[in-house]
Amino acid sequence: MDLNRRQFFFLGAGAFAARALGAYNVYTTGIANETVLKVKPLEIDLGIGKAFKAFHFSDTHLNFFDAVDFAAVDEKKQKHFQSRWCRFPQALESFYASIDYAREHRLTLLHTGDLIDFVTEGNERVLRHNVQGLDLFYAIGNHEYQSRAPEHYDSDAAGMRARLRPIFGNDLTVASRVIGGANFVAFDNARHQLRAETIARVKAEFEKGMPVVLMCHIPPTYTLKFRENSRRAKKIIGVGMGGDPASYDKAPLPGNPADSHNEQTRAFYDWLRARKDLKAILCGHTHYAEIDDFSETAKMYVAGGNYEGHAYEITFT
Repeated sequence: MDLNRRQFFFLGAGAFAARALGAYNVYTTGIANETVLKVKPLEIDLGIGKAFKAFHFSDTHLNFFDAVDFAAVDEKKQKHFQSRWCRFPQALESFYASIDYAREHRLTLLHTGDLIDFVTEGNERVLRHNVQGLDLFYAIGNHEYQSRAPEHYDSDAAGMRARLRPIFGNDLTVASRVIGGANFVAFDNARHQLRAETIARVKAEFEKGMPVVLMCHIPPTYTLKFRENSRRAKKIIGVGMGGDPASYDKAPLPGNPADSHNEQTRAFYDWLRARKDLKAILCGHTHYAEIDDFSETAKMYVAGGNYEGHAYEITFT
């Protein structure tokens, strides 16, 4: 039997959460004056002749696991699966609302990683039912590197990219797509340090002579909210993002090894700052919607957590 997205959701979600859906409207939660989707409009100047729009979202954290996944792991990991379901209970609703909104408004979907919370047969099955046929351009997130383990990267990074590429449809190391006269380049920085292959392929994209919009999961440098939250707590909050503690405007805070880029990663981001044809960086990871400076010509546009319905509708001019 061939199911469409909505039918698949109705029939499958009951296995994971006891909820009477009834007549379901993807844009509302059932709570008065509350909506699933929280879209913020943005405008980014690329210097192109004709404006166009796109839908930027990140960090959806779909977290499905089936009986095979559940039986294949120990009790600790089973509890992890359950806790992550409770952490992101609205993820599928938000994802469907995002898809429906983009289709209704004829917007290309630009997702900057962590569409899934971990790689399982259950999550892959949900993706295959829902991603095929979408106008989707994807930058891989750190959670796409996590298979059946609580918050640990899979040792076979290349294998994980190869496993997921047929689902997402574009190369997960570096991929490019020309939209409205601009070169959108998605690259993998989800493991913090960049590989030489990634750097070389991104640099080659700048030789095409078009305005460039980069897409990656982790902001290349600490965001303002990240710094403020870390100062308040007197420690680094969450997973490190670019830069190093010495860049703080007060005494360095305790960090972890992921907070410091290696030499080639740091040099690449410095190279990007000097590129006048770099017009924007779309990213996520922090779960906070914010806009931060990166260079004279480019800002970092960080999407809020799509698991709570956050997204940007961007008009590129």
